[in-house]
Amino acid sequence: MTTVLITGASGFIARSLAPVLRQTGIRTVGGSRTAQELPDFDRVYRARLGDSLQPIFEAEQVDAIVHGALAEGPDAYEINVAGTTRWLEEASAAGVSLQIFLSTLSATADAAADYGRAKFVLQQRFTAAGEVVFRLGVVVGDGGMFARMRESARRYPVVPMLDGGEQLVYVLGIGYLAAILRDCILRNGEGLRGQAWNPHQPRAYTLREVTEAILRHYGYRRLLLPIPARPILALLLAAEKLPGVKLPVTSANVRGLVKQGRQEIPSDFDRFGYGEESLEALSSRLASR
Repeated sequence: MTTVLITGASGFIARSLAPVLRQTGIRTVGGSRTAQELPDFDRVYRARLGDSLQPIFEAEQVDAIVHGALAEGPDAYEINVAGTTRWLEEASAAGVSLQIFLSTLSATADAAADYGRAKFVLQQRFTAAGEVVFRLGVVVGDGGMFARMRESARRYPVVPMLDGGEQLVYVLGIGYLAAILRDCILRNGEGLRGQAWNPHQPRAYTLREVTEAILRHYGYRRLLLPIPARPILALLLAAEKLPGVKLPVTSANVRGLVKQGRQEIPSDFDRFGYGEESLEALSSRLASR
């Protein structure tokens, strides 16, 4: 039986991927900060970035890893780069046949935030090792950036539209993402190794269009207020210095949107053999759950 290890097991993508893998007959184990039992995982081990995965490799014959763990905080860049690189090397030494790294469309050498710069360094290392990288846009589902946007719209009567909300946003559905990850595992990465792929839907939407879709399908009546991005960024940076403050949108999110602007990013969607779904269809299905 194939065994897959998903790091960051309590995260949004991992929670959506695990049942898809189990339905395919794959043994699914997780690595998380707490090792708390999770639905659809056969077993969960304690594994934080910075720790070694060696105890898991001694207990399990792991065939593939999906790297979804992410550190946050003031030392996040160093922890993400060093910790994930260590796991890449340990897994290679343990004979793991396939490693998939989940990166982001904002991963560039000159990314506006440490998050994007760390992802860029790591995707270079994974592709150089002959592994598979997926660069994700906004994943439409019950977590991640989309859920933070939805929560912001739910909580506040006024939703700021940074620079008018004209930034381009590239989306993909969580079900589609889980399916292409499953397919990649079943084929042992055939045809995908050594490259970084952009699996988002071919059509780009503006930030305003994504926000309007959230408002429409969740029934929120909110005022969309165009506002320059810089004041919002300054407020977020100040708020993030306060202890115990958890915001639905982070300064890194805002920096990424400002830098992205109207940048057009090519899509590899046709490579994976699934039909397109509009933002309308994706958000409608999610809201109806």
